[in-house]
Parts: sequence; structure tokens; C-alpha cells
Amino acid sequence: MGKITVHRDLPKHLAQGMFAQPGTYDVIMRYSSLTPKIVPDNIPAPRGIGMKIFGIEGDKLFGEDKKTQDWTFNNYPILELRDPHTTYDIADSLEKNWNDLGTFAKEQSERVDADVATSGGQLPRQHMVAMPQYSQSAYRHGDYVAKYGVFPIGEEQKKIENDDVKESDPINVLSQHTRAFHMKHKVTYSFCAQMLQNLEEQPVDDLGIEWDSKKYPFEQIATIEFEPQDSWLPEFRTWWDDRITVNSWHGLKTHQPLGSTNRMRRVVYAESRKLRLRVNGYKDYVEPASLTEVPVPIPAPQFDLPYQPAVQTVAVAS
Repeated sequence: MGKITVHRDLPKHLAQGMFAQPGTYDVIMRYSSLTPKIVPDNIPAPRGIGMKIFGIEGDKLFGEDKKTQDWTFNNYPILELRDPHTTYDIADSLEKNWNDLGTFAKEQSERVDADVATSGGQLPRQHMVAMPQYSQSAYRHGDYVAKYGVFPIGEEQKKIENDDVKESDPINVLSQHTRAFHMKHKVTYSFCAQMLQNLEEQPVDDLGIEWDSKKYPFEQIATIEFEPQDSWLPEFRTWWDDRITVNSWHGLKTHQPLGSTNRMRRVVYAESRKLRLRVNGYKDYVEPASLTEVPVPIPAPQFDLPYQPAVQTVAVAS
């Protein structure tokens, strides 16, 4: 749980949508792994963040009345699901080889666009708080079009950006490290926009082509800050896992997701949410309106214990 602050005196092309006016908003953010199956933390794989920002005024894509804006990011700037046809091919291969991921990986390595299709498995083994994060797809940015990036800028985060997660590390090393880091340090990110300037070099419909960040740089428009806290609260985690979602189609019309893959996501994400609610045993989706609706830790029960002698031997069953 933290704050996002939109910067003052942004130039016109950046001061758009929810960034049109300076201000500070509450935000909740989640770190996640993006593979279809659970994989160990100590292997390279796509990892991401999702955030929900509270108090955002404006016309919403679906007309809902909660003043929230969702954003999703992955730790690499391109996406192998580059268009609907490619997405179908990859999903079909994954379904056929669900119990044989080695064959699935082999099929992806033999694709014409294998460099893109296998990019998620070639990522550096970084700690979550040190990873750069990218929207991968383009969005309306008010009167303009942009991709977005979230980049670590905290002093302690920068110190570990080149630290490698080792193969010998525990299989839950990322969650362990992320929790310990958030409890000890303030965590800070820049929120940046990469403006569309040349459609030939910056295609919107093909997410497998990276927009050159040297030629078309990311420009900072906001700062996200998280004060030291416990980031692995069971109540918060299960509430987010089971009841709420972060969806790039949930937000302002001025930040509408663009491109064919996003149009496909609009349908798939809605069906995914229905399925997740059903298998988790819930009927209704929860859209929180503020931090006051975020579950807080449940105090440990206090028992009135009978008198015990000062010295005793206790047998513990494991």
C-alpha cells in the first residue's frame, strides 16, 4: 500500500488523462509471476506488477462508479502474444503440451519468431524490487498514444539491480526477498510514458516489436512510494487472489488499451475473472473504492491460560 504522486509542471504531451493535474493518490500494488504453471522463483521467467490507483476522476471505459484506475506491467518490453493469431498458436501448443512443458518450449524455439516467443525464458534472474517493468502494449494517453514503464529508483533498490538470483537459492526466494526488503526499506519507482512518434518504427498492433527507448525515451510523469511495511499479509494476499482483479480495461477512457491483443484481452480477462470467482467459491467481484476497504491483519487470539509453574517441560507434536 502506497502513494503515487503526479508531477507538477509536466509538458502538454505528458499532462494527459489521470496525469493532467498534479496530485497524490493512494495505490495498492501486487507482485506476481506470469507463467501459466507455478515455477520456482530461482529460474528466469516473466514477472510483473499490477496496481490499482484510488480517487481518479473521469469517464470510465465501462461507466462504473468507483474512482479507480488499473495498470499492469511485465518485466520485459515486448510480448510473445504479439497479436491474436500468434496468441492462439501459442495457447494451442501450451494446451496440447500441458504435461510436457519441454515439448512446448521446443515448439516455441522452432517458431519463425522464436527470438520473441522464447524471450520470457531469457530474462535476467533479478529480485522483484529491482526489476524494470513495462506495459508492453500501447494506451491512449489523452490526446496522444504511449507505452508506460515503471522503474526502480530507490537508493537501496539500485544497489541490488545487478544482483543475480542463484539456481541454488530457495524456490520461493523472490517472495522471501521481496517481503524482507519491503519491511526494511522504503521502495520507490518512477512511472514513465514513452510517447508514440512514428508508427512505422513504433507499431501499436504488434507487441513483439520493441519501441527503441534511446530514440523514443521514457519520460517520468509520476513517482510511486511505499513506506516500509509487511508485504505478505495473508488477509491482503487472499483477498486480492480471490476477490479483486487488476485489468488494463478497467480505467479511464483517456487511457484505453490499444491494439489487437488488447481487444482480445478485453474478452478473455472478463471470462477469466468469472472462472476465478467460481472456482474460489465466490459469487461477486469486489471493486474497492479506497484503502479503507483493504483487509487489515487479524490480531492473533489471546487466551486466558491457567496458572503454570515457572519451569516446565513441553512436548511439541510436529
